Amino acid sequence: MHASFSRLDDALIERLFQPLADTVMDRFGLDRLRAACFCLDAASLAWIVSQAGGLGRDVGGWDAGPACLRLLLLVLGLAAMSSLRTLFQRMVAGGANPLRVAMVPHRGLALALFLGQLMTAGGLAGWAELAMLGLAAAGLYLGACRARPPAHRRVAWLADAKV
Repeated sequence: MHASFSRLDDALIERLFQPLADTVMDRFGLDRLRAACFCLDAASLAWIVSQAGGLGRDVGGWDAGPACLRLLLLVLGLAAMSSLRTLFQRMVAGGANPLRVAMVPHRGLALALFLGQLMTAGGLAGWAELAMLGLAAAGLYLGACRARPPAHRRVAWLADAKV
């Protein structure tokens, strides 16, 4: 199972998210880690929206147990997104990307949860949770992409030389 997912994971990175990261860099000037942080910020907002209705219903109905549990779940989700964002911010741009190998289980879980929610999504909370899972997976995949090589300087005497 791990080997087959690793092939799918590599294909998603190389065929979908690496070109997406390069396009975002070209069009918006965001490097892959900033784009990943943006996805995680949007996922955090979607997570708040997905939990807000149930939390409001539990608090309004004076159900302390479910309200505390839902609030704890909301805070844990936001803490997880925040810790991933901090990890992406601490990554250095050069060299090999350790997140490509280290985050394989995280990406697998995010994709599995996304596919599971895709089959059951309904209502605002369900669609917001689907958006959160999709954005979190996109953030994990963008964080696993390679950094673009630095732009080469153009040497004036080479540009004028006739070959």
